[in-house]
Amino acid sequence: MTPTGAAGDTGRQQEQADRTLPGSFPLGRWRGVEVYAHWSLLLTVVLFAAALATGTLPDAHPGDTRTAYWLAAVATSLVFFLSLLAHELAHALVARGYGIEVKRITLWMLGGFTQLGGPSPTARADGLVALAGPATSLGIGLVSGALALAVGTSGLLGSALLWLAWVSVVLAVFNLLPGAPLDGGRVLRAMLWSHYDDRDRAALVAARTGKMLGWVLIGVGLLNAFAGLAAGLWLALVGWFILGGATAEQAAARDEHLAGVTAAEVMSPDPVVAPVWWTVDQMVAHLSPARITSGVFPVTDLDGRTIGVVTLADLDAVPPTHRADTRLEALAVHHAAPVIVAPDADAAEVAAQIRPQGGTAVVEEAGRTVGVITELELGHAAHLSLLGWHTVPGGRPS
Repeated sequence: MTPTGAAGDTGRQQEQADRTLPGSFPLGRWRGVEVYAHWSLLLTVVLFAAALATGTLPDAHPGDTRTAYWLAAVATSLVFFLSLLAHELAHALVARGYGIEVKRITLWMLGGFTQLGGPSPTARADGLVALAGPATSLGIGLVSGALALAVGTSGLLGSALLWLAWVSVVLAVFNLLPGAPLDGGRVLRAMLWSHYDDRDRAALVAARTGKMLGWVLIGVGLLNAFAGLAAGLWLALVGWFILGGATAEQAAARDEHLAGVTAAEVMSPDPVVAPVWWTVDQMVAHLSPARITSGVFPVTDLDGRTIGVVTLADLDAVPPTHRADTRLEALAVHHAAPVIVAPDADAAEVAAQIRPQGGTAVVEEAGRTVGVITELELGHAAHLSLLGWHTVPGGRPS
């Protein structure tokens, strides 16, 4: 699986994604591009080598020594690793041909991803960047198959080449499934972009398709696992990754419509602000239906600085017998510290800051809390924007 990390994404989204996957180590540079490998890739290489050495190769060509099987298996697994790298380099090469910056390439247990530093200039460029990877994998598969036929598929080398051909073709075909974040999802986005002349709308459709694909793969994988097929767990894991990636891309595509909208236009205004020494009973006494739009409330310290948040769910979770002696300070520690933003902050930038942690932004003006922004407010604003709501000069919605 080799999703193209940011083909067509904006600079804001890419700045958010411009981080090395935790647990990765550098392999070197390709034309100035950093290439990393995640530790999970080593696990994949070991599992493939073990499967080849103990099953695939002995079954295809019995009679060789255990050492011969392991040497051939390790060599084949390393060549497969190089084929994954070639897949990602193909994305990068075509992207550079269209003037798109390539930030880094990362390989991991489910394939790899290429992080790009800017949007594709056209739908055609978007599609060709996405197609470059599967085309390369397919080419490697065809060449490997031809070499296997040339040396004879009954020998150990031929058997290894035949396996490499098969897995490369499967990789290419699987990556062309039409759902983000797979390459096929990028191709679908490019086609819809060309059709609608609207990249954001195309990205949303591709992301929704990717979510459906992820659920299907999870379901099929679990059914296979219950039937006793170990590969079912791997398929479910792939589906889970696709579902997560598609969900993130759907949110990012919606957030694109928030560009130019200010935090003040998105926020829930005038929230209840509570000092840390208040008890749950004191907090509840200050609540009313008109002031619990998002159900998130800033908590301040002795100096009046916002240090955390509490939610309605936090308050409700405290047993009635303890609400008189449970202070908000004890509840606020369960949430990440909120992001403090100004009323004129760009809502798309705010979304990029709080979405990864599912956090909260507190809007402050002259040291006074004037509103809060959560994913609830962002979702409402994004839907309104998709319906045609927008801002005019001066920052007022129209």
